[in-house]
Amino acid sequence: MSGTDSEDQLGFDQNVDYLGRAIRALVPQWVARRSITASVTTDESRYEVGDEIRITVTFENRLPIPMVVETPRQRLWGWDVNGELEASDEAYYLRNQPNVFYFRAREKKRTHVRWDGRFERSDESSRLPAEPGEYTIGAYLATEDEKPRDETTITLR
Repeated sequence: MSGTDSEDQLGFDQNVDYLGRAIRALVPQWVARRSITASVTTDESRYEVGDEIRITVTFENRLPIPMVVETPRQRLWGWDVNGELEASDEAYYLRNQPNVFYFRAREKKRTHVRWDGRFERSDESSRLPAEPGEYTIGAYLATEDEKPRDETTITLR
């Protein structure tokens, strides 16, 4: 990682940014959301059914000033497979309390998640393996509008 990358064991470093708090009061959210880019990559483009897929998610503040992005709930970001949050159709319940995602000037926040190639179904007691075919993996900031988002496609054979 470069000197401006940050990461912690829970996903992203969220140190208190006092300058960011001041900027939050001055910069409209539509500007803050547009200043952040999302990127999602995998280590391969083709996998065997049942392989573990390592997903890298990166969010970057493109501006030379700190940015603060507001989210309507506690979730700051998410990843999905074919539109299913964390490859599951189960409902996720998060407090409706808003949250904020702080970015230093030109900061990149990077984390890794793993998908085991299975889909979790709320009406099943087990996880179902994905069938061979193409799958779209996406990652996004959990904002209400204009979500910074990226997608990549993988093939399971």
